Amino acid sequence: MRPLLATAWLVLSRFYGVLRFILQRWIRTYPGLVSRVLESALWPAVVVYLCWLSYPANPFYIDDGFPWPWVGPWLIALRYGVGYGFASVVGLLVTWSLVAPSPSFPRLYFLGGAIMTLIAGEFGSYWRMRMTRLQESLDFLNDKVERLTRRLYLVKLSHDELEYEMVDRPGTLRESLIQLRVLMDHQTRTGAAQSSSMPGAQAMLDFILQQCRVDSAAIYTVRMEPHLELTRVATAGGMEAVIPTDPIVVHALETGHSVHLQDALMALSKRKQIIAVTPMISTQGLPFGFLAIGSMPFTSLNNENLQTIAVLLESYSDYLRLTLQANEILADWPDAPRSLAGEFAWLNRLRLSFGQPSRCAVWRIQHTREQEMLNHLHELHSRGETAWRWPVGRTEARSKPCVIALVPFTDEAGMRVYTQRIFDSMAKSFPDLSADQLDVHDFALGQADSFAYLRSVAEGLNR
Repeated sequence: MRPLLATAWLVLSRFYGVLRFILQRWIRTYPGLVSRVLESALWPAVVVYLCWLSYPANPFYIDDGFPWPWVGPWLIALRYGVGYGFASVVGLLVTWSLVAPSPSFPRLYFLGGAIMTLIAGEFGSYWRMRMTRLQESLDFLNDKVERLTRRLYLVKLSHDELEYEMVDRPGTLRESLIQLRVLMDHQTRTGAAQSSSMPGAQAMLDFILQQCRVDSAAIYTVRMEPHLELTRVATAGGMEAVIPTDPIVVHALETGHSVHLQDALMALSKRKQIIAVTPMISTQGLPFGFLAIGSMPFTSLNNENLQTIAVLLESYSDYLRLTLQANEILADWPDAPRSLAGEFAWLNRLRLSFGQPSRCAVWRIQHTREQEMLNHLHELHSRGETAWRWPVGRTEARSKPCVIALVPFTDEAGMRVYTQRIFDSMAKSFPDLSADQLDVHDFALGQADSFAYLRSVAEGLNR
């Protein structure tokens, strides 16, 4: 008997484990679905119960003033849409058939309630879509603000005093960021960074070791659910394996900030192979990886050097995000700047998914001082637009120099204001520049081949 019970218990525990795993995956794939289903079922039931308590003879208030039981389905339709609202209507109909059936079906009663549910659901769906559009726009603008903040921070740290205070470093932070951008673009174009879940991680780690005087370190990817899992994607200098339960690692991932030797959590760590951990945070505020430093010279363990490492990792995180967004469209223009492709793909998705208009402008100048004027025109884009010079650092026979600008959340009317501002600023700075020497070609984003069209315009094939 006992072996039979043990076998039955083992089968039930295995079945429970599989069922729990399926439910966890389902809830993660469809967040909030369980709560919406429960609300759609419980709210109408609560309202009907209150109506029954207040008026047992006619709990549905048929032909008796305001139809109070319909408040539940209407609220659900306003909150979650037509589908959940009509599910509540079906529940209300089933409740009526069980609680207060009558020989004649109250067609007008249920027809009117169903029509009001449809109206409430459409109204709620419209405003949810507007809120989603605004939230997506806010995410884009917040991302730009974060990048601008980091650039201002780089300017601050790249001041002349940095070269005197940190004479043992091979260069300034500004130079390091430029070299990192060149390195990542090279990794992408040669395809060396596509074999890992975190592209270019080894090259990034080698770069940090060179620029920040680190002896041993490793980069890990992070998976937070269902439990913390670490996967090492790059290592250098004989770095030991990191324990997922190390308090330093856990604290760094929970706070999103760097943790180093001076942190009090070092006293709780059983193994002292880590002297600093710097997490990498996504645009959603969730950690997706971190850099663990095993050893470095004592003179390099200072706030300025650790801040530099954090800034380099943030720039690498930007590269990963732009790579993920840009991969879909880079096949149309492999030589395009990575940041241009990333922002173009983002704005194009906002236009296709949420109807947010954005436009792209390509500026060219016919003048003997063409390069100087293009540099000044590039500097004028400081009011929400983002601009790139093309070609970058090289001259192609068929690519006349130009400035490519993305103007987010702008329609044709806003584009006229933008172009007029650029024309006025250029005329004020360069009086010898005539209107016919400054040319702009703009178009709206939102087409499947928009990036290929931008390439043809930038390379002078469609002018």
